[in-house]
Amino acid sequence: MKGGFFIKAKEGNAITEKGVKAFIMERLLNSPFKKGCALNIDDKTVRVELEGDEKQIKEFIKNLEKALIARLGNPAVSFTAFEENQALEIPALMRSSQALVVGQLEKGISVQLEILETLKNMGDTLKNMGQSIKDLPREFTKALK
Repeated sequence: MKGGFFIKAKEGNAITEKGVKAFIMERLLNSPFKKGCALNIDDKTVRVELEGDEKQIKEFIKNLEKALIARLGNPAVSFTAFEENQALEIPALMRSSQALVVGQLEKGISVQLEILETLKNMGDTLKNMGQSIKDLPREFTKALK
C-alpha cells in the first residue's frame, strides 16, 4: 500500500519554524518502512508519503499524531485522511533523509556566515573601543585641568 496525507498547522510558520519535517523524518527512519518522505508544501502544511503494510501505516499515523500534538499542542495541527495512490513514486527513506540533511546544512551555512560577519563587525567595534579606553587617561587629565 502506498499513498500520503497532509498535516496542516493552525498558525503560520508552525511547520517550518518548529522543524516538523525533520521530526517526521526521524520517526520514519525509526519505523519499519523502507520508503517514505515528508515534504513542506508551505509554511503551514507538510505532506507525508509512505509505502508499506496498511496496518503499520495506520499505526504510524496514529502515533505521529499523538507525538506532534504532544510537541506542538492541541489543536495546533490537523491530519487529513491517508489517501492511497499506487501511482506515487515514493523515494527510499535514506534518500529522503539525506535530502533533508543537505537542506538543513545549507540553512546552517548561511547562519554561520551571518555569525561570522557579526563577529567581524564586533572585532572592529572592540578595536575602536580599545583605542577610546587608551585615550581615557588623557581625557580625564584634560577634564581635571
